[in-house]
This record gives sequence, C-alpha cells and structure tokens, in this order.
Amino acid sequence: MQKLHRLYFICLAVGLSFSFMAQKPLQASNKSSAIPIYNSPENLRSDTFNILKYTINLEIGNSSTQNILGNTQIRFAPKLNNRTFIRFDLLKLTIDSVKENSSSVSYVYNDTILKINFASPKNTVDTSVITVYYKGIPQIDATGWGGFYFDNTQAAQYAFNLGVGFGAKPHNYGRVWYPCFDNFVERSKYEFNITTDTLRRAHCNGQFMSDVVSANKRTRKWILNEEIPTYLVCVAAANYTQVNWTVNTLNGVKPISLVAVASDTSAMKAGFVNLKNCIAGFEHYFGPYQWNKFGYYLVPFNGGAMEHATNIAYPRFAIGNLANEYLMAHELSHHWWGNLITCETQEDMWINEGMATFSAYMFTEWQYGKAKALNDIKTEHDQLLHFLHKNESGFRAVSGVPHSLTYGDHVYKKGADVAHTLRGYMGDTAFFAGAKYTLQQKSFNSINSNEFRDLLQTSCGQNLNDFFNNWIFAGGWSHFSIDSVNYVQLSSNNYQAVVSIKQKLFGAPALHTNVPLELSFFKADWTRVTRKITMSGAHATFTVSVPYSAIYYGLNYDSKINDATSHEVKVIKTVSNVTYNLGKLFVKVQNKGADSSLLRVIHNYVKPDDLKSNPFQHKLSDQHYWKIEGILSNGFEAKVRFNYDGTKVNGGNFSYLDTLLTSVNADSIHVFYRKNAKAHWQLVQPSLRFSSGAKTGFIEIDTLKLGEYTFGNMGDTTSVGWKENTIQKIELNVYPNPSKQNCSIEFKENLNMDCDLMLYTIEGKLVNKKTLNARVSQLELTDLSKGTYILKLEQKGNPLHSQKLIIE
Repeated sequence: MQKLHRLYFICLAVGLSFSFMAQKPLQASNKSSAIPIYNSPENLRSDTFNILKYTINLEIGNSSTQNILGNTQIRFAPKLNNRTFIRFDLLKLTIDSVKENSSSVSYVYNDTILKINFASPKNTVDTSVITVYYKGIPQIDATGWGGFYFDNTQAAQYAFNLGVGFGAKPHNYGRVWYPCFDNFVERSKYEFNITTDTLRRAHCNGQFMSDVVSANKRTRKWILNEEIPTYLVCVAAANYTQVNWTVNTLNGVKPISLVAVASDTSAMKAGFVNLKNCIAGFEHYFGPYQWNKFGYYLVPFNGGAMEHATNIAYPRFAIGNLANEYLMAHELSHHWWGNLITCETQEDMWINEGMATFSAYMFTEWQYGKAKALNDIKTEHDQLLHFLHKNESGFRAVSGVPHSLTYGDHVYKKGADVAHTLRGYMGDTAFFAGAKYTLQQKSFNSINSNEFRDLLQTSCGQNLNDFFNNWIFAGGWSHFSIDSVNYVQLSSNNYQAVVSIKQKLFGAPALHTNVPLELSFFKADWTRVTRKITMSGAHATFTVSVPYSAIYYGLNYDSKINDATSHEVKVIKTVSNVTYNLGKLFVKVQNKGADSSLLRVIHNYVKPDDLKSNPFQHKLSDQHYWKIEGILSNGFEAKVRFNYDGTKVNGGNFSYLDTLLTSVNADSIHVFYRKNAKAHWQLVQPSLRFSSGAKTGFIEIDTLKLGEYTFGNMGDTTSVGWKENTIQKIELNVYPNPSKQNCSIEFKENLNMDCDLMLYTIEGKLVNKKTLNARVSQLELTDLSKGTYILKLEQKGNPLHSQKLIIE
C-alpha cells in the first residue's frame, strides 16, 4: 500500500516464494528471549475456524446510488469441536437474512460484528457454508484513506475499494463490503461474481473466467485459488479497457493486464515501460513470482496506491512518465513482501512496508545502477536522521509501532533503512539467499519479526540476534567514528594498522554489539584496500594488515551501514562552488591545485567530543558536528561555509540542528576546529558572518583544512578568577594588539619582583609561559595560529592583569 506524504509516497508491499536449500541451522540457544511478541485479538478467531473460501456475489451501484447488493457465501471448517456460533466482521450494512447451507439461521448484528448461531454444533470433521444476504452503502475510513469509493471522474462511474483503513482498528478493511475474518493471518480462496451496468467492467483478484451480458446487466466472474488475507481482496468497476502484455518469468510466460479508461491507456503504458525489467529484477533478488498474473488498474485516488493481490489499485496521477515508477515497483514488490508473506500483526508492518520500500530501491539498483540507488538511500537516510524523531514523537523501534503510526515513516522508511543495513551485515549473497529462503518457507502465510530473524539465521548460519535487538526491536541509531590510526611497518609492503574506533548513540537505548564495519585505506593515487572489523561497546582497538601506510583512511566509505551519519564524496576538479547536501556545508574552491581532490564530508548527528580543557566554560554543540576528510591536491585552496539554524521547521535543510546554541541569539555561534581526536578544539576566526534572522545564518572560514568542525558558544573568558582590565594591581601596556609576529609587554613602572606571564587559547589551552623581570619584554608569536588568546599575568599566584590578545 502506498500513502501520499508531503509530495512523496509511502507504500505497502506483497510477498513471493522461492525454493532454497537451507544451510546448517543455528542452535536454539541463539534465539533471544528479549524479543517482544505482539498478540492481536483479531487473530484469535482464526485459531477456532478455518475460512476456506469466500464467494462474493454483488451488484455494485454507480456514483449516484453508491450502494452494493447481494450476498457472500463463506465456506469454513472448525478447528475445535462443539462450536455453536461464528462471528464475522461487517461494517454498517443492512442484513436481509443469513443461511447455513440452505436453511435460515438466527443471528445478532450490531453494525460491526455479525454473530451467527449454528443450527447444530459443529466439529472439526464438519465443513459448512454460511450465506449472508446484505445491502447498503459501504464505508470510507474516517481518515479518507481506505474503504469503498464511488467517483464519476471522466464519466467513468468508478467504484472501487482500498483494502486498508488508515484510521480503522484493525486496519484490515475487507469488512466494508463483505462479511469476513478481518485480520492479517486468515487466508482464503476467493470467487467473485460482480454485476454492473453493461458499460462497466469489474476487475477482481485472480483469473478472469467469464463475462455475461443480459438484460442491461453485466456479470463478470473472477477466481483466485491462492489464499490471501481480507485486506488484499479487491473489486473495481468502470468503463475500463484492458491492455494485455505478456512477460517471460521464472515460472513461464505470464500475462500482464493494464486496466484503465480508454483515454488513459497510452499514458499508462508510457509509465510502465520498465515493468517487465522490474519483474526480472525482483525475481533475481527474491525468487519466482508465484501468482497467476500481473495486474494494475487505474483509479481516481490521489492518496497513494494499494497492492491488492494480482490487481493493484494505482492512482491516475502517477502515469504518463517515469517520475513515479518507484511506486509501480513498490506495489509490485508486495507480491513478495506483504502478499506472499504477510505481517502477523500491525506491529510488524515493517516486514510488509519496509521491505517493499527497500525493494523499490532494489528496482532502482537493477534498472539504473547501484550508485543511483545508494544515493537515493543515503538521501532518505539523512531525512530520517534529521526529522523522523520530530515527526513521530521520538526514536521508535520499527517493530512494535503504535496503531496510529502503522503506516508512518518508521515503518516504511526506517524499515527500508534497516533492511539496507541488514544487507550490509549479512553481505549480498547471504542476504538475498536468506530473503528467498524466508519467502519459500513462509509463502502464503503470516510472519513476525522473530520468525524472520530465525529463518534468515537458518539460511545463512549467521547469528542475527544482535542486529534484530539493536536495529529492529530498539529505536534510534548507533554512530561510529575513527579515533586514531597508527602504523607499524613490518616490511616494504606489509604494515599493521592499529585503529581505534569509538561508538556513540543517537536516540538508541544501548550501545550496539557485533556491528560489521569496513575500513578503507587509500594510496595517493586513490586506490584503496578494505578491511572488515566487528565493533562492540564504546571503544575498541583493531589491528589489521595493509600493504602500505595510507595517505587517507575512512570508515563505512561505501555506506553499507546506515548509522547516525550522513556523508558524501565529491571529486573536485575545477574552481567552483560545491554543495554538500548530505554533508550540509558549502565549499568555495579558490584554487583547484595541481590535480583533482577527493573530498568527503561527514555530517554527524551526535555531539562532538568534549573540550580537553575548558576553563572558560565554552559550550560545544551537543547536536551535531562535521568531519572533512580525503585527499587534497597540492595547492588546493578553498573556503568552507557552515549554516546554523535554530528554528524548528520540519523539512528545512538545516533547521532543528542548532536549537540549543541559538537559545540566546545567533551572534553567540562560533566555529571550533580540531585536526583529529588527539588535538584540542580551537576557535576559528570567521572570514564572513551573515545572519538572516534571529536564529539563522552562516559562518564562512577562509581556509578549509581536513579535520573536525563544530559549532559552539563562547564561554565567559573572565570566569576563572580574574577579569579583563579590571585587576589593576599593576599597570602595563600590550602592543601592538592585534599582533602578527611578536608583541611587547611594557610596565608603567619597574618591577620589584618577577611576574609570570601565561598565554592561553580561547579554549583554555596554555600555549606560552614565561617569567618577566624587565620593564619591557618581548613575546614571540610566530609559532602560534591566528586567533584570539587570553594573556594573564600573575605574581606568586596572585592575579595582576588579564586581557585579550589577537594574533593576525
């Protein structure tokens, strides 16, 4: 299913099966006991009865009458003995009568539940047919998404259902047009006999059987022999025309039906030119298509699409070009994820929707290449890190979402995000083999997250408990960074790299365990080798063998793990302005240097390391920081611009990132820099500062250096027991100020005893200390960086004087 969200879709998916030879299974002791099980009361009836088949015989009205009339025959068998009644879901329709086989029986109906009393008790050896005769105007969900619609757009007299109600509880919405067990686990066969006026043609799930026209009426029969849950059942009637294609699948040639009003068929074909290749891609990744046909029918609905099995409800606005073909792919993929296997309860909807959203990325990879798909994944990942916890009230696990968020971004988008990370954990071969094995083992059945984990483990022999505990059953993200790398040379082409890794958390409840990470080591010619490590805890050190001492090293360079970073790499070849949308900064290249430069910007959604010494109580951001790394060509020069934004606007490229630092005003924002984790943070003097509002603006610095950057607030440099120019126990003059290479310290009177002069960085690091005993003394500044410093004078520990000294 797909829902339109702020100019983008969220989709629902269907599943498929494939035969795969299992590898050696893991022992039962590997199963985690801490995983939640979500029980649904709607599922309990399916423990008592097995619904074998629904035969739906309905006459469907038009946009004027908006009614349905007819009956549904329900063939069922008890799973327990001595059953005296059965309950069905049916929403706000009028019941004319109920029969068991051919005899009338008593019933009670309250507009929601239909309780039918059997003529005699039923046992497990009995098979019976209940027929419910009913009529009325079927419902639309209160949210507007889901239910039964009538629409006369294009004078087509559309009538169609969408099988899920976003606000309905349960979300399954078969009950708006036929009596049923409306849950995710009950699967049944279907027959449809749908009557309309002669101009309209009804399309339903499964195989088309007949079309009978008689006395101004048209009745069309469809049969689906694959068992599906109620929310995947569909009917659509309009003055449709059908475009017929065929495709060669792993299970032979199968039909494709594209159904639309005649005036829409050309546009529909134009939007589906890559459908056959999409089918080939999904069969490659997930195994053979198990259904009898591929079907899409157009409806005048602007809120998304719905993956009804073999007959997808598709919005008219999404045709005509390839701009929305990811929607086509998302809905098709449900025939593997969602239809073939179905989440057991709404709490595990990520198996349907997250895997379908991930599958749409896989279509992009299959059709347009891995680089395009990875860019789409990384772009969405950045949006999730930035806004997901704001939009959905916290960092949530993808398994166990509340009813109100069943069709939210944690399910669809973060579900896809963690599926990408699962692929990175397992590796492509094991991941796709495990997906095929899972679909084969649970085909035409429901599944929960525990079963998904166990089947993947059985298939590949890997222990995935830590992954599911950290990424599926807990919210937030982990964050990984390199603290240091040191090399030990063993021979001319054999080095040991000793790598220290740090883990932080972004909204996650606990540090992640056994996370597979990749380290990339680059030579000057940009060739690289990759080494794998497995990270647990807050800090860990690894020793790996490499053939050289790398000029540049990077962590998770290929984005196989979606942690709490957003990053991108660009090759800079010209003097130009370069925008890092994911890195969230701008580089203004002044001199490209002798050759091209490789520049990677990592935007980290966690707080930077603390100041090593902070006597002035500076406050660094606890929301984010940057790391700029790579290989710079000789002579490369660039300015770098950092935007700050303390506003709370969902969707802005920088909003929400600096709400704490801008709590007073934007003028208090400064940029701090350090070369690496061993270095001290230093205040960077801006070459340009621009404020576009009380809490927004940018700071530009004139020399880009590789290293880490963060925003911070200046502390009170007078808060360490001495105040600038207020302690006048001794008079002196410091000149020139600002200074470049040196400055003079001149006392008004001769000193009667030695004084201690100390020079601090603005961050509080002592960089120079000397004893003064002359009326005029020189202070050498040539080895110090540009910036603001604090000069302090003491005599036997007693403060005499303090002031700022600026080095240009």
